[in-house]
Amino acid sequence: MDFDERQLRAFLAIADTGSLGRAARVANLTQPTLSRMVKGMEERLGHALFDRGGKGMVPTPAGELLATHARHIVSEMGNTRDELAALRGLKRGVVRIGAVSSVMRTLVAETAGQLLAAAPGLKVELMEAVNSELLDALVTRRVDLVVSAGLLDDPGVVAIGAGAYRDAFAAFCAAQHPLPSAPRLADVLAHDWVMPDAGYTPRQTFERLIAAQGLALPGIAVETASVETMIAVSAHSRLLCWLPEPLLAAHIASGSMRRLDVPELAISREFVLHRRVSGLLPDAARRFVELFPLSS
Repeated sequence: MDFDERQLRAFLAIADTGSLGRAARVANLTQPTLSRMVKGMEERLGHALFDRGGKGMVPTPAGELLATHARHIVSEMGNTRDELAALRGLKRGVVRIGAVSSVMRTLVAETAGQLLAAAPGLKVELMEAVNSELLDALVTRRVDLVVSAGLLDDPGVVAIGAGAYRDAFAAFCAAQHPLPSAPRLADVLAHDWVMPDAGYTPRQTFERLIAAQGLALPGIAVETASVETMIAVSAHSRLLCWLPEPLLAAHIASGSMRRLDVPELAISREFVLHRRVSGLLPDAARRFVELFPLSS
């Protein structure tokens, strides 16, 4: 394969957006130019790269295969440029970190601050998501490092170590909610809740905890992927939420939320720093790892 970086980036823009129009804006090219570029790539490879139908530009099996390798090539080319620039004393470089919300706002933010203080020419890109999305981002090279809740089970990634920080999940409600401060599990399950979507790790963990008690799941009145939206909805209603304690600290201090002491719903978590098994770790990412506090 002898495509240049410009062609690969244009191809990936189409694969990621599913539209020539949107990809043209991302790649800063005209739609006719993109169309000719893709047609030329398909002719040289002898494979159609996209199915062009009512659902937009959907990668074919050949397109999916090319996308996997193209992401690797484009990522390594960018990393190489950054490291060569660093050798020239330009102090450039980018570190892309993905993390779950609780540790993003603590260890990751603190480490990023230390890194930027030591090397102000660096750029830090942060992605806050749940474990499944973080794993996908790491494997597809959209991030260099991931700090997840627990170990990620995938042959394409490896754990560097556990972070020197733990947090705890607990149930929370609005400050004026009629529930007592230490209600029974059955009492809180009689209320409706605001929760992340069913595919998210915290929701699955919550449901496993309830199932382990042999009880029926509560009603889920609101589903949202946004932690702040969960808190806001709970603070202005009688819906309960189940979140990491550090994320509620400011809301509890302001008097808008309070913690419910339900032992069956109180669990602690550890956070693990991961990298990909294959490929070189960019210099900026290595420096982040050196500063990131790991448990002994």
